[in-house]
Amino acid sequence: MTLEEFVFDLPLYQKIDATNGYNEIVKSLTQRNKSTRIEGYNPIYKKDSTFYLERGLGELLQYSDSPFDPFYNNYSTEILTECPVKSIVFKCLRYGNEITILVFHDFGNSMVIKVGQYPSVADIHIGQVKQYDKVLDKSILREFTKAIGLAANGVGIGSFVYLRRIFENLVFDAFNEAKNDNAVDEGQFNSLRMDEKIKSLNGYLPSFIVESNSIYGVLSKGIHELTEEECLAYFDCMRQSIELILDERLEQLEKKKKVAEVKKALSSIAGKIKN
Repeated sequence: MTLEEFVFDLPLYQKIDATNGYNEIVKSLTQRNKSTRIEGYNPIYKKDSTFYLERGLGELLQYSDSPFDPFYNNYSTEILTECPVKSIVFKCLRYGNEITILVFHDFGNSMVIKVGQYPSVADIHIGQVKQYDKVLDKSILREFTKAIGLAANGVGIGSFVYLRRIFENLVFDAFNEAKNDNAVDEGQFNSLRMDEKIKSLNGYLPSFIVESNSIYGVLSKGIHELTEEECLAYFDCMRQSIELILDERLEQLEKKKKVAEVKKALSSIAGKIKN
């Protein structure tokens, strides 16, 4: 696991131990200086940016000395030193705002668990998909954000339910477009299995989706047969498959917009020259 994945992708309460990158993560989180940098999405400014480690594992969670905290003065230096809960802060090099993460660090058993984060993983990922509001119905976009939110909180099977529904919707959107072009017969289309439906929409879905038509099967198997952990492990690939379809829609929309602008400009130029 990379440091970027730990900060921007790892759900809460997922254990990091010797089997999945504990040594590398702890080493990175202990070296507090501006040279420890990661690239990721800033959900506050909605931009990709660079973050550096401002507070690492070597520093304790900052306890409040507010008068409303009657227990503050009872903490001994020894208790504070041995406190397993630490706060980690990554600061945006471009804009200055922070991502704060609380971790439980069991040094003796070589284990780190993320127990809190703000902005959350869901905030980060949901911010990234807001760009698709131009090509997705609002209700479908809400389902996409729900899928991301569930996955960010460790709910794999539930996230697959939403992803499959979104994928079905996109396939039938492509079918309606093909139908309007008289490129597909509705009766024949309805009789096909989903993988066959996808193949029949070659030219209306990204070639990657048509060639790798196992996406729907993986989503369905995830809902009925796979474990939460397996669904979470496959979530990013399934999400990115859906985003490939949406990216192509965005490109087509931008192209249409540019064509319209050029036509308008040419018409204006032609009118001026003629006069």
